[in-house]
Amino acid sequence: MPSNHRYLHAFDLRSVVLFTSLTLGGTTAVLAQTAAPSAPADASAQPALTAKALTPSEVFMRSDVNRDGQLSRAEAKNLPSVSEQFDQWDRDGNGQISMEEFLLNANKRHE
Repeated sequence: MPSNHRYLHAFDLRSVVLFTSLTLGGTTAVLAQTAAPSAPADASAQPALTAKALTPSEVFMRSDVNRDGQLSRAEAKNLPSVSEQFDQWDRDGNGQISMEEFLLNANKRHE
């Protein structure tokens, strides 16, 4: 009666051990990774432009969508604090905030 018993060769045994060690090593590496910081519960509490700490002139240039060097009321809506006080920031009363007006008011707020 022939035997269905299979013998493992050295190569097969080493392959199984290598596969097992790689699997276990990869699993512990995945578990050792730190979790990404979670987003705050209220995302609306964060400022609209928060990729990094932006200078006031960078905020102005990002908000000036049509690149005319002026912030209209519509463009200022992306900056809630500016939109709320638009008339005070518009010192010359032309209905737009220039870079100079923006920087003057922004620097006053940070003093």
